[in-house]
Amino acid sequence: MNSNKLTHEAGHIVFVHPSLMGGGAERVSLALASYFVAHGIRFTYLLTKSNVVEYDVPEGVEVRSEFASATLKPFDQIKLIRRFISEWPNATVISFLPHQNMYTLIATIGLPNRAIVSVRNDPRYDFPGNKILPFIRNMLYRRSDAIVFQTKSQASLMPRYLQANSKIILNPISSELPEPYSGLRRKAIVTAGRLEHQKNHSMTIRSFALFHKKHPEYILEIFGKGSLQSELENLVQSLDMDDSIKFMGFSSDVLMHIRTASAFVMSSKFEGLSNSMLESLCMGVPTICTKCGGGGAEAVIRNGENGILVDIDDDLAESEAFNRIVEDQSYSNRLSNNALMLRQSLSLEAIGNEWADLIFN
Repeated sequence: MNSNKLTHEAGHIVFVHPSLMGGGAERVSLALASYFVAHGIRFTYLLTKSNVVEYDVPEGVEVRSEFASATLKPFDQIKLIRRFISEWPNATVISFLPHQNMYTLIATIGLPNRAIVSVRNDPRYDFPGNKILPFIRNMLYRRSDAIVFQTKSQASLMPRYLQANSKIILNPISSELPEPYSGLRRKAIVTAGRLEHQKNHSMTIRSFALFHKKHPEYILEIFGKGSLQSELENLVQSLDMDDSIKFMGFSSDVLMHIRTASAFVMSSKFEGLSNSMLESLCMGVPTICTKCGGGGAEAVIRNGENGILVDIDDDLAESEAFNRIVEDQSYSNRLSNNALMLRQSLSLEAIGNEWADLIFN
């Protein structure tokens, strides 16, 4: 959308979210927040579960978190959201996460606000083990003004009546993404993501252990925190890889580690559209991903052209991908150069314009 037109139509966006702690949805929303305030649009976060903010909030973005609490029950959360939204009848309300989407849609019943929800993961895993909540979710999503999916694969997993009211919008790349690295790459492979079952770090560890037998000079850096850290550390110890596999925790400079690495890997069992994967590709880092549920990697990676796709839990294939990247420089360079073509199409301006068209047109 033309920036002058957007400023002329200046409105208000309220983004309802549990917190601004570490997470991919938070990073995407903050990028969009910076886009909208730069174009004269008021942007307000309404936080419901925690007032802890781990990211830098763009100048001009409002954060309302005075009633956020980890003990806030669903009904109280709905009342809180409705109370705030009632003060902003002209605002467009946006939410990204399954439970938050449902609470927000209930809270806006009878209000004049437009409500847009987004699916950020494989929707089959929204409510593990619960057969009732997916049905309730679908009924509530019907009353949204629009549903944003990250990939066509995500959309295809939802009922057709919801697909009809949807739009595919990829994640934006931050305007502050570091430039591609042109020097000698570190003998390191990097992965980033919560230390949880979904991210399947155990596959990455096993694959790296196989690769390490041939290339013992390399290390694996794992960025992220989560409930499986002790279990993953035990796996590393059982493989006698303590000196070569490093748990890096949460780090604000993870992109600088990815930027100079020999390769980036994401072994998820299911995924929406991984920000770390996109950032790696757009910095020209050779990238290996699993063909996981939700289709995130397959939405942007053309196997063997701008990245490498492997099957979930195919440790051997992933280790062989590591080998080829570090042993075949021309192949590695081709992956890097082709991946860099994504940088312009995923720019914050390009993706922000798609969101603006959805919200204001």
